[in-house]
Amino acid sequence: MVTSSPSTGPSPVDPSSLAVSVDLPHARVRVAGELDRDSAHHLLEAVEILATRADRSWQLDAADVTFCDAGGLRALTGAHAIAAAHGRSLRLVRRSRPVARLVSLIGEDEVFPPAAPSRRRAARIRCGTTSTP
Repeated sequence: MVTSSPSTGPSPVDPSSLAVSVDLPHARVRVAGELDRDSAHHLLEAVEILATRADRSWQLDAADVTFCDAGGLRALTGAHAIAAAHGRSLRLVRRSRPVARLVSLIGEDEVFPPAAPSRRRAARIRCGTTSTP
């Protein structure tokens, strides 16, 4: 379930479900409940909603995730990939114990790889110039 809400957090009725809310003014997605193979698409749909905004930096709040498995981990990396495909960055601002455990086991850079410099910027760096055009 994806809802757009400026100030309230997600609150799943059933702890085995996933609630996702999109805070458009702050470019933030909040998830609560079980993030797994069956619910991952809700997170990805919410992240796609952020692409309609001009914000360059997005936030993911996973503090209320009660369960996260390999499917949930794939959703986190997929959310990062969606942000990168739109030229945005996605930062995990808060994480629950289950999310933190998986991210630490896999490695932060594997789940949320650092942004690669654009080809133009990479070429300027190789040439010793870093000024912007």
